[in-house]
Amino acid sequence: MKKIGKIVGNVLVTVILIFSILMTVMVLSSTKHDSGLPNLFGKAVFNVLTDSMMSEEGFPEGSLIIVELTDPEQDEPYKVGDVVTFWRYYEDQPYLETHRIVADTYTQNQNEVVDGVWNHGGEYYYVTRGDNTPDIDMNQDLSVDYLNNKRIVAKWTGTAIPHLGSILSFLQSQLGFMLCVVIPTAIFFFFELFKFISTLMDAKKEKAVAAVKDAEEEIKQRVMAEMLAAQAAAAPAEAVKAAEEKPKPVEETKKTEESEEDIKKKAVEEYIAKQEAEKAAAAKAAEEEEIKRKAVEEYIKQQEAEKAAAEQAAKEEELKKQAIAEYLAQQEAEKNAAEDN
Repeated sequence: MKKIGKIVGNVLVTVILIFSILMTVMVLSSTKHDSGLPNLFGKAVFNVLTDSMMSEEGFPEGSLIIVELTDPEQDEPYKVGDVVTFWRYYEDQPYLETHRIVADTYTQNQNEVVDGVWNHGGEYYYVTRGDNTPDIDMNQDLSVDYLNNKRIVAKWTGTAIPHLGSILSFLQSQLGFMLCVVIPTAIFFFFELFKFISTLMDAKKEKAVAAVKDAEEEIKQRVMAEMLAAQAAAAPAEAVKAAEEKPKPVEETKKTEESEEDIKKKAVEEYIAKQEAEKAAAAKAAEEEEIKRKAVEEYIKQQEAEKAAAEQAAKEEELKKQAIAEYLAQQEAEKNAAEDN
């Protein structure tokens, strides 16, 4: 189970690094094109925000499409059926739209538009429409939005990956970056740090146990040496005394030897108990330090969660305002259309 978790963690970190590198390269190369759009070798990616191009030949909302950046000054015309990305304006604010050049016929100033192309003054103009929209692209004054080469910045390559656009858009947001990049990376870092500290503590613990065993063995050897030395020093005196005095009873001699052995054994036990107490104190101090560290981490996580919740609430409020503005604009456009009719 630990091996599987390690593999999953490594894969996740690798994916995050690859994504970060690609985004960095695209941002750094954005100055290579006149439009200023981030691109890589002339290719750019867009997240589809609406379902206006949802069809068998098009792509649904949330897709990631790959487009080839074009030269706005080119003279070569686009073909009917080409899906192009171009600049549009809403309330003098520019935004990018990706629609298909249609084959409908329209007129403007008595100049006929054939197969979606209007030739006026040697400049090509196009009429565009979304695959999933009933009407062609119109201006705010309900006039046909004739498109020329200068407004076209890219042409769709035909590659669209469903749902990936929404995922990348979420990753590029503050919340997505925090949830999918910062927090996993932080968890991975702290997990590796915890493993390193645990390994270090285990090594110190094993070293301390070995040192205690060595000390116990040294004490035992020292006690035995002192006991043998004492017995060797006392042997001549005991021999002389034994010659002068009557031999002591066997039971009294045995009792004296047992008393000395108990004293030595007690000294060894007291030393071992002291070492165990110091070891327990060190373990308790380490445990208290770990509790403090966890408390700090929990506080930091709580602060980050509160910050993310506040940002999400602000984002939802902004989306509501945008939805209301779009609804009012749509009502105004319908009202103007009804008045024109």
